[in-house]
Amino acid sequence: MASKRFACHTEAEILVKRANVVPKNTAKSNKKSANMLRAYLSEKEEEPDFENYTPSQLNTVLGRFYLDTRTSDGQMYKSSSLENFRYGLNTHLKAPPHLKTFDIIKDSDFLSSNEIFKTAMSELKTLGKGNVQHYPAIEECDIHKLYSSILMSTDTPCGLLNKVQIDIRLYFCRRGLENIPEMTKDTFIVDVNPNTGVKFI
Repeated sequence: MASKRFACHTEAEILVKRANVVPKNTAKSNKKSANMLRAYLSEKEEEPDFENYTPSQLNTVLGRFYLDTRTSDGQMYKSSSLENFRYGLNTHLKAPPHLKTFDIIKDSDFLSSNEIFKTAMSELKTLGKGNVQHYPAIEECDIHKLYSSILMSTDTPCGLLNKVQIDIRLYFCRRGLENIPEMTKDTFIVDVNPNTGVKFI
């Protein structure tokens, strides 16, 4: 019997492959958001498996959650954290195995909960929890001094290593320093600019 040319994936195998392409940090953030809403529902003595809710039920719950959610010591979250929770819940619901087709951020079914979200964000900013504390920018003269150092010379293996590390931390991606422990060679892809022929990461 001739061997078959094409592979044959089951629905379960497809779900596993789709789940595996989600970056670890994204999956971790999604899980944190889902666990937060689940803990909230459990405390309110409501069904914790919100993935089974209808859009109408979820809309009602989310409106309350955006206003009620607190840290473990009862403090209000910063506005950036609340935004991350909403985004994480949205991607959690869309990812395998749930594969929801609705969008809790954009769809009209969630209009009221998103209006409440805006109210919660406004309240947090009024209370001084809307500003993110950024690290001071590195002065241009210090950047020049850093890159001119022998310790950053690309002519030596150690210098090249140092330069790559600094480039990643400063320029390559958002929150590069925090994400470095999760990075592998598969995090990066080398592509070619079709207009110039120049390779880039």
